[in-house]
Amino acid sequence: MKAMLMNSLWLMLERISLSLSGIFVSVYVARYLGPAQYGLINYLLSVIAIAVPLVQLGADAVLFNRVARQRRSGIRLMVASMRLRRQLFALIAVPLMAWAVLTQDRTSQIMMLLMLISAYFSIQDVYKIYYDALLKSKLNTLINNLALLLSIVLRLALVHAKLPLEWFAVPYVFSSLIPYAVRWVLFRREQGGMRTISGRHKRRYDRYLLKVGLPLAVSGLSIVIYTRIDQIMIGNVLGEHSVGLYSAAITLSQGWIFVPIALITSMMPGVANARTLGEQEGRIRLLYLVVLLLSMPVILLLSLFPGPIVALMFGDSYRETATILALCSVTSLFSVMGTVSYRAIVLFGGYRFIAIKMPLAALANVLMNLVLIPHYGLVGAAVSTLITEFISFFVLNGFFRRGQITRLQVTCYRCLPQLIGKVREIYVK
Repeated sequence: MKAMLMNSLWLMLERISLSLSGIFVSVYVARYLGPAQYGLINYLLSVIAIAVPLVQLGADAVLFNRVARQRRSGIRLMVASMRLRRQLFALIAVPLMAWAVLTQDRTSQIMMLLMLISAYFSIQDVYKIYYDALLKSKLNTLINNLALLLSIVLRLALVHAKLPLEWFAVPYVFSSLIPYAVRWVLFRREQGGMRTISGRHKRRYDRYLLKVGLPLAVSGLSIVIYTRIDQIMIGNVLGEHSVGLYSAAITLSQGWIFVPIALITSMMPGVANARTLGEQEGRIRLLYLVVLLLSMPVILLLSLFPGPIVALMFGDSYRETATILALCSVTSLFSVMGTVSYRAIVLFGGYRFIAIKMPLAALANVLMNLVLIPHYGLVGAAVSTLITEFISFFVLNGFFRRGQITRLQVTCYRCLPQLIGKVREIYVK
């Protein structure tokens, strides 16, 4: 338990530094670029984000659980997955680059190329999963903060030098390349004596990843669709200026989720290693409750004072963002709570259920966006995503194992005395 708590503290330190710095730098860049150019960056990022789950094959959760339970087997599976990811990335990146060359201007083409390079290193960085699973988040914190510092300095320098838009894609490359390179070196030193995986075993691992990962890849793609498709559809219907306004709301509404995400990442190994099903369910309940309690104060703040917050952070050119900030904040809550549900369903082996559930949620989101965005603009997009997150988190989960996950969600309050007792115990000590 002590190791888990320390790991959570390091993860929260990382998330605090990454998120707060990222928010302020994003605001600084957004103020300089204006809504239209800021919207173009987020539009291209959304296009690439939809392709990433197909390359990852939903294997992050699979690798995490395997390394946490059986380290040597997990390492072999992790290393073997990298070759498959490279092949799949080539199949995705070439058509995207061709689309940019044929339909976009020179600035967008350069930015697409740089963002694809960034996505490649991010996808290949399975070593972060390895160190997270081993509760070595302190190492990941130091590495990520090094890349963060360079990225912050670079973005500030770009604004100070008043460079054109395409230069603002360069920091994305460094923010993924540096952590990948450092962790790759450390992992190779640590595992220098590993035997080479034979071709037969590589093919076996590929088949396993395709079998287990494809349902999760469909789920991951569906998640990205209903969290990113709104920005793409806003760009196609309302223009890049509106994408910039919507992206500003997303930046503010998701700025607080670093704490619950850190807790989820750190506590899931403990949930996976629980001895009994009852113990696993108790820890999942506790996780739901902690996430909810941590989130409510921030949601209330963003909902009660959206105008002053947007004016203070982004300036008058983004004032329309305030109309959707409260909606986006509640959506973020369901998204974080949904992360707990997703990890729990994976833990319980519900790969097929995820493969069915998430496309249904994505389809609902696309259909609602098609109807609501043309008529209600940004508010329509925000309402569509909020309803989708609620359906995914609460309604559809009711069909998994006769409501097992939903039961844990609605009974999380039962862990309140346990949580109070743990807080008192820590405070007394």
